[in-house]
Amino acid sequence: MDAGPARAVEPDVVRSGGRPAEQLARLLGRARNGAQAARQLAEVRGALMHYCGLQSCRHTNGPPRAMDRRTYRHSFLLPDGGVRLVWELEHNTGPGGELTRAVFTDRGELALAEWEADTAFGTPLPVRTGPGPADLADLAGSAGLPGAEPLPSAGGRNRAYTEAGSPEHARRLLRRAANANPPGADVQGRLHAAVAHTIGMVGRRSTHVAGRTVTWSLYEHAFLLPDGTELSLWEIDHTRTPTGSPVCEVYATRDAALDTAVRRIEAG
Repeated sequence: MDAGPARAVEPDVVRSGGRPAEQLARLLGRARNGAQAARQLAEVRGALMHYCGLQSCRHTNGPPRAMDRRTYRHSFLLPDGGVRLVWELEHNTGPGGELTRAVFTDRGELALAEWEADTAFGTPLPVRTGPGPADLADLAGSAGLPGAEPLPSAGGRNRAYTEAGSPEHARRLLRRAANANPPGADVQGRLHAAVAHTIGMVGRRSTHVAGRTVTWSLYEHAFLLPDGTELSLWEIDHTRTPTGSPVCEVYATRDAALDTAVRRIEAG
């Protein structure tokens, strides 16, 4: 039976800016279980800061219809220095295609709810309940607090993503690649559908080559694809050029990028 056209995930919900207490009130107000969750989050009303990032998402244009599922991670900095995490699950995968939102304070309960929503896409993604990266670093980094040096993430479902302009970001990155063997057309084609991305510094080194200082930095550009999988490009910025001017090289794997850094840039 045709459930009718699905209602698109609303793009106009404001999840950043404003006072933390106001963000919490809006978060609870739009969640179907907001009243129940509010009793568990009384102390969050006094939070000093709020940060929200896209943690994961899935999308399909059908059949049988267009569906979306997104998970957002809200981090609230409390007056005692602690960070309270609240996850927001938003999807329209139910039988009627109605948009629904729920909030979770337990990572395991969130994972099970994601798994249940994802069954509508066919084979759901594996349930993942393990800890993510340091969420305090996300919050501190958004405000320039000390100790905000980002750590590379081991899995895309634990990242905080930027949703705007991901295909264009990939295009600009590959366009400025100076190496002769950047990722090919197959990778570029997949990135045309990217729905979110994030950038993280993996490492930086300086060395002396032929009497002058040469530096290189390695960045991971992680792109979230509509099916919930992740594709990363690895950027090496270095000054191992005849004039010492910086140049960018882009590789499909971390090993290839590090091989370039160690064997060619540092080898002299």
